[in-house]
Amino acid sequence: MSFKSTTAALLLGNVLLFTACSGDGTASDQNETNQSMDENQTDTKDENNSVDNTGEDMNADDGSKEDGGDSSGKAESDTNSENEDIQEQQYDSLGEAAAQIEGYEKVDQTNIDLGHGIKGLQEGAAGHEYLYWNEGRWLIKVNFPTDPHYRIDGYDGAEDMARKVVDYLEKNYLPAPDDKGLITINGFKEHPETVVKWQEGKTVYTITSKEKEPFDALEMAVES
Repeated sequence: MSFKSTTAALLLGNVLLFTACSGDGTASDQNETNQSMDENQTDTKDENNSVDNTGEDMNADDGSKEDGGDSSGKAESDTNSENEDIQEQQYDSLGEAAAQIEGYEKVDQTNIDLGHGIKGLQEGAAGHEYLYWNEGRWLIKVNFPTDPHYRIDGYDGAEDMARKVVDYLEKNYLPAPDDKGLITINGFKEHPETVVKWQEGKTVYTITSKEKEPFDALEMAVES
């Protein structure tokens, strides 16, 4: 009886040991399987994140391109603004607009013939030689230094400049101001300037040129 009990106990112990080992193996295999699934899910998430990030980068590039286009458009607008040669100023009334043409006058007394039936007034004062004349509603004023050293190159004085301007305007027609227009030509070498200014309705137009020749400004007015 003692031998049989011992034998039965050993058999029972072996069975329990075998069952425990089998259980551990199954749990270990299950853990390995779960770990493999987790790794697969992680890889899948990483791939999805990579695709999403790529899409975001592409969208960022598209936004950058759009911004670049806007910037270019703005630069072009600024460049066009800077290249405007004729200034326009609006006023509340015709009288206020006409008052902006300062220095305008009718030349009633004349002492020089400039050709093409145009007569002007020539006078001098303090190193300056002035010559004025009217053409239609325009007054044209030429201011030259009496000292040849200070004159712009290519002209003998105010009369020489005035005759060339009269010749030009005989073939090229200025716009007709509603009330008055004024052209001033400065023939000093250090600071030459031509200003053309006239009124149309409540608008005053102004062209300013720093070139020694007045004809670029005059041509711009003619073409306006």
